Amino acid sequence: MSVHSTVTEVHTLFETTAQTLLPQPPSFAGHQTFALRSSWLKKGIDALATNPSIFSSEEALVELGVGKNMVSAIRHWLLATQLVKPVAERSSYILPTELGHFLLADDGADPYLEDPATLWVLHWNLCGPGSQAYTWAYAFNVWREWEWTRPALSTAILTAARASSAKTSSPETVDRDVNVFLQTYVASSERSQNAEDGLDCPLRELGLLRSGFGSQEQYTFAIGPKPSLPAAIFTWALLKFWEWKFPGSSTISVRDIAHGEGSPGVVFKLDEDSALAYLDQLESLTAGALRFEDTPLVRQVVQTTTEGIQPADLLQQHYAAQLFA
Repeated sequence: MSVHSTVTEVHTLFETTAQTLLPQPPSFAGHQTFALRSSWLKKGIDALATNPSIFSSEEALVELGVGKNMVSAIRHWLLATQLVKPVAERSSYILPTELGHFLLADDGADPYLEDPATLWVLHWNLCGPGSQAYTWAYAFNVWREWEWTRPALSTAILTAARASSAKTSSPETVDRDVNVFLQTYVASSERSQNAEDGLDCPLRELGLLRSGFGSQEQYTFAIGPKPSLPAAIFTWALLKFWEWKFPGSSTISVRDIAHGEGSPGVVFKLDEDSALAYLDQLESLTAGALRFEDTPLVRQVVQTTTEGIQPADLLQQHYAAQLFA
């Protein structure tokens, strides 16, 4: 095999991997322009426990205690946060995933979203590898502008979506989706909007987006330390990213962890020093299963066992520790 063909294959593999970060085909609907609300996820999980077809049932309005559009929005956010999944393709039956049951069942780890760790998990599922939310995945991974406006982000997302799919949405549809994205992370009072727009959206507590001032609605990502992000959740996300980006590899570079699309550093908006602080805890946190090597020649994380460590182990570890905190 020639060097040229090898390089071509490497580039093709990289491009294919990068493209899979953004869900295909692009979708900008389903939430009915409602941002996620704190009570919706538990309410939906509880309803599904007794009726897997509740979201296609006439009883949904009474059971969930909301209007028709909000019923659709609750279903959308349950799917988008990967707490539920359809029983089969095109099926009206949906059931809680293992994660959904673990977190939000009556005897779950955090049914009422009281632990900030749960919000970081939900954020990761919205924006990290495997995301079903195009705007969220694009904004947190592909969009690297320091200061920007809503129209600029909407235009960039529309351009990217049209470049990857023949099925295109209107600029108005994309702009509405971007507006819901902003409601998800920025308090409505900061945006001079009606407080109902982003009522009780729990992900605003993460402090990932900052609103500027002026008529152009300027925004910046809050890049730096995240005091409410536990080391176990960072490591959970690292393992998920590792499995997606470099399956089967026993090493991963600091550069990829801190700066790669779909990485914990990028999705959680950490600066490199903050990412390194988490990496310094890996060996003790995983009982030596992961080791951070920081030498003049190499900066990487190594899996030291062939059996490896599973992401779910880190979730169990974090929430078990909270019981005795």
